[in-house]
Amino acid sequence: MTNQTAPAELAGAIAFSPPEAFVCLLLASARSDGSVSPHEANQIEHVVGAMKLFRGSSYEARHGIFTTVAERIKQQGIQGVVSAAATAVPTELRATAFAVAVDLMLSDGRLTTNEQRFADELRVLLNVDQEMAAKVVDVLTIKNAG
Repeated sequence: MTNQTAPAELAGAIAFSPPEAFVCLLLASARSDGSVSPHEANQIEHVVGAMKLFRGSSYEARHGIFTTVAERIKQQGIQGVVSAAATAVPTELRATAFAVAVDLMLSDGRLTTNEQRFADELRVLLNVDQEMAAKVVDVLTIKNAG
């Protein structure tokens, strides 16, 4: 008999609050090219600090979310954590999460092969329509060209 974790146990082990889920997707997006640059980390902090989802939270509380998410990624692996995070993002923020993640990945002006693959997977996990996703990528490519 193999030692398997039941789906309910796994879901409980990596359940995310909406703010944690959003941060998780941004950190995973930044890591999709291999590492999180200081510029990407600053950009994530700036975006998170300005969002309604995090309004009223202190710097310390946001830092705690970043620490928690980074630890979960380290312990449980990126793939499962990203899947769990995508399901925890409120429906009305899924296109927003996709757009912010793509903006982060495009901050250097282009998507690498790994970033493109991650963006495609994220689009599916967040259930963002292909047409909407293409528009997001087009606009953000223009935004980040200069």
